[in-house]
Amino acid sequence: MSLPMFPQLLPGMKPSWEFSERKLLLSLADSLLIITGIIGSIWYWTYKDERTFEWDFNYHSLWIVAMGLGWLTWMFINDLYDLRIAVQLKQTIQRIFLGAVIAAIFYAIYYFVTAPFPLSGASFSLRFAPALSIVAISILLSIWRTVYTVFLGEGHASQRTLIFGAGVTGEILAEAFQHNPHYQAIGFIDDDKKLHGKTYQDVQVLGGRQDMLLEVEQNGINEIVLAVSKPIDDDLLQMLTDFHECGVVITPMPVLYEKLMGKVAVEHIGSQWYSALPFRKNPFETFNRVGKRCLDLICGLIIGLILAAVFPFVALAIKLDSPGSIFYKQERVGQHGVAFTVYKFRSMVQNAERNGKAQWAVKGDARITKVGNFIRKTRLDELPQVLNVLRGEMSMVGPRPERYEFIEELQKQIPFYRTRLAAKPGLTGWAQINYGYGSTTQDALIKLQYNLYYLKHWSPWLDFKILLRTFAVVLKMQGQ
Repeated sequence: MSLPMFPQLLPGMKPSWEFSERKLLLSLADSLLIITGIIGSIWYWTYKDERTFEWDFNYHSLWIVAMGLGWLTWMFINDLYDLRIAVQLKQTIQRIFLGAVIAAIFYAIYYFVTAPFPLSGASFSLRFAPALSIVAISILLSIWRTVYTVFLGEGHASQRTLIFGAGVTGEILAEAFQHNPHYQAIGFIDDDKKLHGKTYQDVQVLGGRQDMLLEVEQNGINEIVLAVSKPIDDDLLQMLTDFHECGVVITPMPVLYEKLMGKVAVEHIGSQWYSALPFRKNPFETFNRVGKRCLDLICGLIIGLILAAVFPFVALAIKLDSPGSIFYKQERVGQHGVAFTVYKFRSMVQNAERNGKAQWAVKGDARITKVGNFIRKTRLDELPQVLNVLRGEMSMVGPRPERYEFIEELQKQIPFYRTRLAAKPGLTGWAQINYGYGSTTQDALIKLQYNLYYLKHWSPWLDFKILLRTFAVVLKMQGQ
């Protein structure tokens, strides 16, 4: 294969938007439109009242900050910066207008129920601007998200991809593409001639490595993904280097799978085992860990106040619902394998494990009480664990604390399972918000994939995102 001496985009290739660029575009445009809606509403308020337009922050500061931060938070916790959701126009519009309804409810409570301003005169007219801004922002966001879906949604500006390797690893990646409209698998490339012409996950094997240049030129390929478990030979390495010089992105399957799915494909990394582990040393690690502990203490104290407020009601409900203690305590394994006692509100019948053997909770578990079902969905059962957070045994965010019996069993079946013990267990976590509880070895494997992703990509910002997503889970009663 011979490629140009001076690299340039190959014929047929089109530039494509990266995930980070799409998310940045969405967030910047949303922020700009929210600001536009607020300023436009204030301008129209002054025009309607025949006033001179003056930016008096003393009058407007509270509702401006609440409106701006409230809308951005709502968009985030409703996954409208998840690119898989962002291209689903119906869901997007529904979530935007639900946000408008909730904003209107808060507006009515603040301005008419609590009535911080008189109900007449100039102060009353101030209420027009925030009301108008709710309408304006919801319309502007809906128009913008429609434009995004039409021009950058499914089938538009997607990354056109060849998958090198039609084995199990390649099939897993092709399946992941089916759940993400921003990637399009044009075909497989595999040197095994017996596979040529066959179809896996609705994607055809187009040929061997000798056919790659033709496929890249004809199909406008942006990216070649290496879905092979063995090291590549020198000939293939040179071919891939040439493609890279001509503008084609070369990506190992584990790297792309992480970006698409938010988890590490531990069972499909082959010789690239190192890609599953969080080896990278953060230059701000000490600073970040101090910040994480401060966040734990601040959030722990806030949740402690919430615990104190709801305790009488939850305790009474548990007592009336079923005989037994209010709290449930159990030994769990923490960071570096150190055991500690975890505390929760009891959500199951007393002595749920009568045979003394550790058992996973399953969907529709008969041991879960009526009150227990409610406090699990709202995550109220987890609140007493704030004591573990304040004592430093747990963090606000991290892998779910597991029992020793399960760890001993699962580490024999799942590679890298004990790696999750590198971090403090969390009250919530990346695996918890993306997958929830599990009752099988396969569930444990999927949760480990999410936990390894969290360990590899941990940052204060990721913790903050997880906490916001957890808040959304509580509001929607989606806990398990």
